[in-house]
Amino acid sequence: MGQDMEEWEQEFQELIQEVKPGHWWTLTQDQCLLPDNLKPGWKQYQQHSFARFQCSLCSRKWASAHVHILFHMHRSEGDFRGQVKMRAFAQRCRKCSQPPFEAPEFTEENVSRILRNLVFHILKKCYKEGFKLMEVPIIKEVSLEGPHDSHNCEACLQGLCAESSFGLVKESPGSPLPPRSSLSWGATPQKLFPTSSHPIVETEKKEVRLPSPQLSGPTQAVSVPTLWSPSANTSHQEANTSWEESSFHTAQNCVGRRSRLCCCVLLVIIVIVIIVAVTLSLTIL
Repeated sequence: MGQDMEEWEQEFQELIQEVKPGHWWTLTQDQCLLPDNLKPGWKQYQQHSFARFQCSLCSRKWASAHVHILFHMHRSEGDFRGQVKMRAFAQRCRKCSQPPFEAPEFTEENVSRILRNLVFHILKKCYKEGFKLMEVPIIKEVSLEGPHDSHNCEACLQGLCAESSFGLVKESPGSPLPPRSSLSWGATPQKLFPTSSHPIVETEKKEVRLPSPQLSGPTQAVSVPTLWSPSANTSHQEANTSWEESSFHTAQNCVGRRSRLCCCVLLVIIVIVIIVAVTLSLTIL
């Protein structure tokens, strides 16, 4: 493999010690490993993963989501020991003439997920742990298009179907890995995996436009005041009310003056009539 095997061995030992403290297991690489070619007492586990490759001739790089990984595992009866052999099948460059098979390069995140699935299968098949097995999904770093290049895949050339599914659940990049502390089997393993009960739906903001009014005939420009405040309008209304009240009082004053003037004139006429009448009476006498 592209990675140092010591990294895989160290990660594997940490996971085993968490679930089976004091038990000693080894993980070694075996490029002669074949599916279903098992020794007595050995168990098998295989899965697909995402990995990258680089041609040693032209330095071309490519990625594949159908990298086949094979594990053979065995636990010694009555002993706290076990061993695992693994093989990650290679691929070769499709643009070079007679290219060699190149080992896959896995990310640290996918290495942890691959080994965690391996430990689950060891507990299930070698320790007879009774639980419903659910594998941790592998992360696909990029979206790949087009068919799998089976002509340059070592697993396909040896009769393995690299595009078949071994129960792995496809997952988008960025899915969280369950914490290692959850590997302690105080709870059932099916609760160790992240689940999403409510899918995340991205909402898109849409601009809402109001329908423009349908106008018949020629349009006229309408002057709209640029500034308006309720207080200004209230003052205007109050001013109008005050003006109306003052006008009303003025009209009342005018009517009163006219009435008093009429009374004075009438009084003067009466006095004059009386004076004239008295004068005529005295003259006759």
